[in-house]
Amino acid sequence: MSNTLERLVDVQECDRKIARLAREAQDIPKRKQEIDNRLNAHRKALEDARNDLQKKRADSRELEVEVDSFKQKIIKFREQQFQTKKNEEYRALEHEVELTEKKIREVEDRELVLMEEIEQLNRRIAEMASELKQEEALIGQDTEILDKRAQEIEVEITHMQRERTGLVEGIDTGWLRRYERILHHVGDFAMVPVEKNSCGGCHMNLPPQLINNAKRADDLTLCSFCGRILYHRH
Repeated sequence: MSNTLERLVDVQECDRKIARLAREAQDIPKRKQEIDNRLNAHRKALEDARNDLQKKRADSRELEVEVDSFKQKIIKFREQQFQTKKNEEYRALEHEVELTEKKIREVEDRELVLMEEIEQLNRRIAEMASELKQEEALIGQDTEILDKRAQEIEVEITHMQRERTGLVEGIDTGWLRRYERILHHVGDFAMVPVEKNSCGGCHMNLPPQLINNAKRADDLTLCSFCGRILYHRH
C-alpha cells in the first residue's frame, strides 16, 4: 500500500473517532431531556396523588355534612312525634326515622371506606415524596456526569482535529477531496481493504483488474459496486 493510501487510512480512523465523539456529544442533550422527562413524570404522579387526596378529603367532609343533615332530620322527626297525638302520624314519623337512620349507616359505611383510602393514599404520597427526593439526588449526579462528559468530548474533538491537520498535511489534495466526498456519501468507510478478492465495504467480488490496480496503488482505485476507495494490505 502506498504511503498516501496509508495516510488516508490514518485520516479515516481519525475522522471516524471525531464522528463518534460528535455523535456522543449530540446524544447528551437527548439523554438529559430523557432524565428531565422521567423526573417530571415522577413529580406529576406525586402532584396527581396529592390532588386525589384533596378530593377524597373534600368528599369525606361532604359525607360528614350529609350525616349531620340526616341527624338534624331525625331530631325534627322526634320533635314532631312528641307533638302529634295520632298513632298513624307517630308510626309514619317513626318509619321516617328508621329510613333516615339507615341512610346514615350507608353514608357512614362509605365514609369508613373513604377514610381507609385516604390513609392508604397518605402513606403512598409519603413514599412517593421520599422516592422523588432520592431520584432528584441521583438525577443531579447523572446530569453532572453528562455535563462533564460533554466538556471532555469538546476537548477530545479539538485534539483530534489538530491531529487530523497534521495527518492530511502533504497528502495530494485531489485524493483528499475524493476521499472526503466518498466518506460524506457512504457515512462509514471511504477506504476499505480488498478481502479475499472482495470489497471490504460492500463485500462484492471484484474484477481481477481492480484487484491488480489496488495492489499497484499508483492511483485511486474505486470499487465498481459501492464507489469506495480500495487498498491492498501487504
